[in-house]
Order: sequence, then structure tokens, then C-alpha cells
Amino acid sequence: MKKILLLPMLIAGIVLTLKGQPPTEQLTSFVDPFIGTEGAGDVFPGASLPFGMVKLGPDCSDKSSNSGYVPGGVIHGFSHVHVSGTGGGPKYGNILVMPFTGPFQPGEIQSQPSNEQASPGYFAVDLTNYDIKAEMTVSRRVGFHRYTFGNTNERGILVDAGSMLGEHHCCGEAQQLIGSEIKVVSDTLIQGYTRVRGGWNKGGEYTVFFSAVFDTPAKSFGTWKGDTDSPEKASEYDSGEKTGAWFFFGNGSKKAIQVKVGISFISCGKALANLRQEVPGWDFDKVHQDAVQTWNKVLNTIHVEGASDDMKKVFYTAMYHAMLMPVDRTGENPKWHSDEPYYDDFYAIWDTFRATNPLLTLIQPNRERDIVRSLIDIYRYEGYMPDSRSGNQTGRTQGGSNCDMVVADAFLKGLKGIDYQTGYEAMIEDAEIPPGGNQQTDGRGGINEYIKLGYVPAEYEPKGKSPTLHTPKLYDRAGTRTVEYSANDWAIAQVAKGLGKKADYEKYRKRASNWPNLWRRQVNDSGVSGFIWPKRRDGSWVEDFSTTKAGSWGNFFYEADAWEYSFYVPQDAQALIDSCGGAETFVKRLDTFFTGPNYRVDNEPSFFTPCLYTYAGYQYKSSDRIREIIQKHYTSARDGIPGNDDSGSMSAWLVFNTVGFYPNAGQDVYLITAPHFHRAVLDLGDGKQLEVIASNLSEKNRYIQSATLNGKPLNRAWFRHSEIADGGKLRFVMGPKPSDFGKENLPPSLSDME
Repeated sequence: MKKILLLPMLIAGIVLTLKGQPPTEQLTSFVDPFIGTEGAGDVFPGASLPFGMVKLGPDCSDKSSNSGYVPGGVIHGFSHVHVSGTGGGPKYGNILVMPFTGPFQPGEIQSQPSNEQASPGYFAVDLTNYDIKAEMTVSRRVGFHRYTFGNTNERGILVDAGSMLGEHHCCGEAQQLIGSEIKVVSDTLIQGYTRVRGGWNKGGEYTVFFSAVFDTPAKSFGTWKGDTDSPEKASEYDSGEKTGAWFFFGNGSKKAIQVKVGISFISCGKALANLRQEVPGWDFDKVHQDAVQTWNKVLNTIHVEGASDDMKKVFYTAMYHAMLMPVDRTGENPKWHSDEPYYDDFYAIWDTFRATNPLLTLIQPNRERDIVRSLIDIYRYEGYMPDSRSGNQTGRTQGGSNCDMVVADAFLKGLKGIDYQTGYEAMIEDAEIPPGGNQQTDGRGGINEYIKLGYVPAEYEPKGKSPTLHTPKLYDRAGTRTVEYSANDWAIAQVAKGLGKKADYEKYRKRASNWPNLWRRQVNDSGVSGFIWPKRRDGSWVEDFSTTKAGSWGNFFYEADAWEYSFYVPQDAQALIDSCGGAETFVKRLDTFFTGPNYRVDNEPSFFTPCLYTYAGYQYKSSDRIREIIQKHYTSARDGIPGNDDSGSMSAWLVFNTVGFYPNAGQDVYLITAPHFHRAVLDLGDGKQLEVIASNLSEKNRYIQSATLNGKPLNRAWFRHSEIADGGKLRFVMGPKPSDFGKENLPPSLSDME
């Protein structure tokens, strides 16, 4: 396993051009889709375009993997709809195709894999049981298969309309088949659909339609429904069972059979139209190369120099992973007709608002514009913006109403073409209107109490013998909700101010300071005092609790503990520092956190925490922590992502921090962190470029001594988006020892404005 160097070595022979457009490189050569497929990464290694609707790849073993893929796992076939980097119950794994040789054996068509290959827009594997090389590539809504048969046995292909992932998952998150249908239209055309519900978001029914065509006419076929196989029967209609079909093409060593599968969420006819529009011919290699060039275009939005090839592999693979989701389903919305873009598989915004959305705002502003428009359109038709969504169904809200952060981030950074008035209405809906009996998915659960009390109350009673296990009697995730609602309210306040709504600005600015209502100064752990703590409706504290209790859906905190969430005040870090006893005490608290057992690199609530050193005037400590995290936890190995990638969230965190700055999401502020490249050029669109230069950077010279922005001294460790929106040059002078850079002129906080 190769580790990332703490600082990259300058590649010999590279001439660093400090002016002009960076060259277009074949950056796909630095992408390894297998990074993150082992360990907890759960990334999808199959073929996809950026934000592509079709994600074509293998479904392995017992089909319990979220991405479908299991390293070395037995392959059951290649399905067309997947997610990437997610936890919880698997979703999708629909419309599975599998080649085979010899007789059709129901339930036994599977193969051991060998010689797996993956690159952007391409996946290949040898199916050793059948001596078949399986290759696949994609357009946005079409999967393209090429199967090369190596022996002279009867060549067969099955199409399983009822296949899916996660059929036996626990905790109410299993997928459940509602029905499926398949029809052999001719010896080269087959159509059908599957109807499924469930998965991680516990969503209602979604339907995936398909139309598949072969380039070789089938000589014979059969269909199945449930456990009944019917040779030469052309149709199996929907009666709530799994259906599929198999086809034989005769003997033919070394001969390839190609299959194109159009996918739609509207109808089989739409799936066929998608196929004919996007892949009208049979040139597999051309479709593959088109996919490669599409990926090269988006990867070239950041050009880096002065990095080892290993570091480039980690960096560009992270960029790749950050652009797999959400999924562009514009024109494929089965629930309403709209001229707005339509995106699905927000899995979840609680993860992506922190780094992924701000990254797209910076280097793919048109894409982020369309994503925000889609979120606002969901509000128009369903009453709330989602925190998570999959299968065209809004899923569970993990904490706050974090679409508010996404809209505010776009507004404050000046993204054009968005209906911010309607977006603001959606934010107010979150902040004021109780979600009725559906507080698990819509709006803000406990909002009436939050408005009345300034916090979400948690009435707890013990469960079992452990004093740290509790079942809530009122609102679950009350701690997470309170601190996140406070941050969400600051996002609303800033948009209100920008829209000229002064009264609303004052109202939500005040509510953004609600988090101290759960700050219990008397709690002490490891020499640290003051933590976010559960409080009852009557204002009394819950005594039977622990600073290290990390919960889930039914607990006070979601996927974190009091150590982590007590740092989550991104809107007012200075007030947090004051609550902790001042800058020096706060820095010691951060040191205790990062060197102790409570920091979790794989947990999104801690994404911003290393930047908090900068708010205390210790930018160099922020840089040290981030370098340590990257060195220790991000590698080019298959387990090189330190946890669920969560729709590219872990990857986007890496991209920002290696370039040298990180966003305070939902604001227009970036914190200067730990540049890892001698030079990075970011394409901001419309011919604008941001050039980031780290002069004298080396393994030893890792500390920022001084900085300039557009040729003028930058005597602070932060900058606003408006300062780089038209492009520019951010230059760091690096040295071997910590300096006073960032000691004065600290980043802005809410309390600074009072």
C-alpha cells in the first residue's frame, strides 16, 4: 500500500508555467475507481458519466453491498442503477444482465471474477466460469455491454427484471419487490420494468423501465416468473413476482455479442428513445472514448503541478468520486412535469453540503446551479426541500434542514439563474412550519419547541443497565437538531439580508445563537469543561448521559458524540471559543480532541473542526492537523478512503484541503489550510481561473510564512468568495517553521457583527 507523501516531491522535468491556460491532460489516467472499494468506502467502481443516471456495474455475492461490488465476490450480473459511497440499507441494483455459456440453469448463473479493470466510463472483468470477457461503458441513460466469448459452447445472456440489492437487509431498510414485467418483442429487442420500494431512505415505490437491444439475433429464448421457467414464452406480466428472460445465440468462439440497455423512470418507450438518441450505433469503443473525454473535461477543472503520480492518483480519484452523485434525471421525473432540472439520489445533503456542494459551486457552477434549482423545484411540488432523496422519494432527515445551507452557499457566492425568492420561501418553510406527523423526512422535527424554548428538548428514560443507552420520549436527535438548526438559521439570516428582508435577518440572526441553550458548562471530561448536553422541556438537565455517547436515529446525537458536536458552531466560532474559556484553552481542547479517541475522521460533523484552530489564531495547527489526517487516512490503496465516501463527501474534503483552502459551508468564507501542490489552477468557468501557488513548498517547508492575493499582501488566513469569483492568484511563501500568519484579523463570526 502506498501512502501519500506528507508533501509532494517536484516531478523532475516538469516546467512550471506560472501564466496562461494549463494544458488539457488525459487526467482519467490518474483515476482509480477501485480506491475506496475496500474498507468502509463503499464506492461504486463501475461505469458512469459525471452525475450519470446509469451506473453500470457488477452485483456480487449476496447482493448486500451498497455499491453492488464486493472485491473478489461472485458476480451474479451487471445492473444499471447504483449509488456510491453510501451506508445503511442498499438501494437499486435494478435491471441485471449476465452472459453465460452452456445450458440455462435457473438460480445458478454466476461466476468468479478475474482481471478486473475500471477507469472512468469503463468496467471490465473476466468471468472465469464461462471464459467470457465482460466489458461495459455508458452514456447518461444507456448501458452498453460487450461480451467476448472464449469457447465454443452455446452463448447465452439472461436479463433479470426483478433483481435488486439489499433484499435481506436489517432495520427496516431492505428493498422489497412490488412487481416486475418482461416482454420479448423480437429476436433483438426486449422490454420490461421493475417496481421496488424501501432501501436506506425507506422510500415508497419507484419503477425502473428498460429497453434492451442485441446486435446479434437470438436463436431461441425463454422467460421466467417466480420459480417457473417457460421456454419460448415471450411475456411475463406483472403479478408481484420476479421476472426475467434468457436468450441463446448459438456457438461461436471468440465472437462478441453487444447489448445496449436504455433506462428510464417514465416508460419502456422513453427508455427506447433514450437508447436511440444517445447510442444510435454499435461502436462500443467510440462510446467509451466519448465517456473518457467527458470525464477529462470535468477533471481538468483543477490542474495540479508539483505532485507525485501517487498523489495525483489520490487527488483525481477524489475529484472523480465527488462527481458521481447526485444523479441528473432531468427529463426522467415520473412525479410531475417541470421545465426545471431534476436531480435525485441526494444521499444525503447532511453529508454533501459541507464540501461537495461548495466544490461544485467553485469549479462546476452551472452544475451546482441546476442542483439548487432542482431542490427548490422539489419544494414547489412536495412542500419541503429534502435532506435526503432516492428513488424519487424524500428520505430521512439526519439533523438540520441542510438544504438551507446549500441555497445560502449558492446565493452568497453569486450563482446566477436561481429563483432565490422561491428558495427563500422554502427555507422559511423549514424554519417555521412543523412537518406534521412526518418529522423523520420533512422540515425540522421539534420546530415548535425550538422556536418556543430555543432548543429541541430531550426527555429521556433509561433503557437497560447502561447509563449511556437511552430511548427518547420526545424528539430524537435533539442535540444534533438544536446545533444544526442554529447554523441553518444563520444561513437563512444571510439570505434574508441579501434579499432586503431586514426584520427576518434580525430574527434569524438571533435564532442562530440558540446553540448555547444546550451548553452545560459544568460537565468536565479529560480536563475539558463545557459540552452540548440534553435538556428537558422544563429547563432541567438530563443527568444520566455521557460525553462519549455516539448515537444514531433514536438518540440525542446523530452519528457523533458530545465531543464532536460541541465543536459544531460554524456560524459563530468566536462565541464558541469564549464559551470554552478563550483562545488558549480552546486550542488545548482541540489538541485533546484530535489526540484522543473521540475524533472520527470518517464523520462529517468533524469535517470543519481542524479549521477551528484558525479562528483562535493558530493557522499552522490547522495545517498540521489536516496534513496528519491526509497522511494517515487517505491513500491510493483500495481501502484508501477513511469511511463511507457518502456521495463524494470524504473525497471533496480532500480536494479542498490539498489545494490549500476549505469552505465554511453556507457562508462566503474560505479558510486557508494546507497546500499540497506547488501550483493548482482552478477553472471557475467563463474563462476565469484561480491560481494557487505555494512557493518553496517541500517536505520541510510546509508552513505558510506569508500570502498575497492578486499581488496584494493577505494578512489573514481566510478570504471571501467575492475576492476570487473573477479569478486571481493566491500565492503562499512556505517555510520550515510555524509563523504568525493568521494570528491577527481572524475569520468572521456572527458575534463579531453584533
